[in-house]
Amino acid sequence: MSHLRCHPARPERRRRERSEEPAFSGSAGVLLCVLAAVALLLPSAYASQRRKEFTAPTPFASGSTLIIGFLDHADRDAQVNRPVAQLAERLRALSLPGVYVELAEHSHRGDALKFIEAATGRDSKGRCTADGCREVRLLLYGRGDGAAEMVKLARELKQRELTVALAELVDDTGESEVVIPSNVARAANLYQSFVPSLRAPARIRAEDPQKTVILANQRFTAGGHWQDLGDNASERASRAAGDSPEDTDPQVWNRVEDYILAELHSAGIPGAPAPPH
Repeated sequence: MSHLRCHPARPERRRRERSEEPAFSGSAGVLLCVLAAVALLLPSAYASQRRKEFTAPTPFASGSTLIIGFLDHADRDAQVNRPVAQLAERLRALSLPGVYVELAEHSHRGDALKFIEAATGRDSKGRCTADGCREVRLLLYGRGDGAAEMVKLARELKQRELTVALAELVDDTGESEVVIPSNVARAANLYQSFVPSLRAPARIRAEDPQKTVILANQRFTAGGHWQDLGDNASERASRAAGDSPEDTDPQVWNRVEDYILAELHSAGIPGAPAPPH
């Protein structure tokens, strides 16, 4: 990389070059050099920040559990105030042994894939590294665009012969019908009463019903009831009636948390609380 030169000109040269001086000089020139140097450093600083998105040391010990929550595009500026991040904090607060909880922006699916590869001791083709493969239980959940990217990640994990124990979609903004790949053991599809989209909520179906259990295709209504998805006309009418996300977020995210707790409890993880019935 070429070096920036910001040294002031010598006095004798300044006399000879006065007529050729640019429009900026003196302190303004020094300021410009400083700004240019900062600009050169920004890409590497940003790259370093992205590498630190996932904090758990890898590879994991076999038998560990990795939970990743995928943020919707609207969550980037206020992660701590969003239900995806709030759920991650509650799960971390349990301090369960061998359970790691991470968050990923919807646009960082590739980073999440690399992290899972490192956690499970695999290379980019799914082959075991020199340290050997690790058996890690994978639980994924995501909201909006994050839910759509989470399903794409599950498909990529299938190519590496990695199983996903649980995948939960909330307010998915992807395809009109979502096919859950056969490497996912259990999947749930939940919507709050307000859906920021002109189309009706999508249903999920299993690529292979013998390998994937669909736990839910449901929407929580403004009236406080769980409704099976399928009636597109009633879905659109309900949104037009003025449902609000504030009325439904707690109930929807309590259901998401219950599914995760049920998975951890059934796996026999010490201290994992049983979900309420």
